[in-house]
Amino acid sequence: PTIEIGPPTDGSVWGQVASELAGFDWLIFASANAVTGFEGHCRAAGRGWPTGPRYAAIGRKTAAVLHERAGVDARVPPDFRSESFLDLPEMAAEAVQGQRILLVSGEGGRRLLPETLTERGAAVTRLPVYARRLPDTDPAPVENDLAAGRLDAAVVTSPEGFTNLLAMLGTAAASALAAVPLVVISGVTAEAIRAHAFPDPTVAPEASDEGLLQALTGL
Repeated sequence: PTIEIGPPTDGSVWGQVASELAGFDWLIFASANAVTGFEGHCRAAGRGWPTGPRYAAIGRKTAAVLHERAGVDARVPPDFRSESFLDLPEMAAEAVQGQRILLVSGEGGRRLLPETLTERGAAVTRLPVYARRLPDTDPAPVENDLAAGRLDAAVVTSPEGFTNLLAMLGTAAASALAAVPLVVISGVTAEAIRAHAFPDPTVAPEASDEGLLQALTGL
């Protein structure tokens, strides 16, 4: 693993919104970790899942976890990209104008979703319920495989995961990684890899596990 999930560094936003959850029009969950993090906050506060808002998830996996944990059927785009989510008719300017939206996510991340919804007239509150950190993981097994040329491909599922991988690897291993075909889950991740002067990766035809497998079999 190149990302460790932990509690957010600032938990003050939860204290501000906990008593107002039922007053939001939408609860949007950016990831499965956002669902489990939100559920943990609710349990710690002795609260159940809010019944007033509509639910949305950025990706089928997140929607499945939301259904399992909260029993709700979330609105979901065709893939897990923010761009696809913003193309949903429910997120159009005429639909979200004046609505209150709670975006449940990790700390940091892309600003496209909250900024675009704000521009469209929604009142957006970001609620970070977890943080992504560099794990204390021994990179020696991967470095050894890279040095021996034993890797036929590598799959990268997020820009931060790739950045952390480079931070964990030694200089020689990072250089060897450049010779390994990379398969990425989205164009955003591909851009992050190019920014590190790596060769163009193969982008999955869709941002899903199935898409990644299809890209791998096509190498």
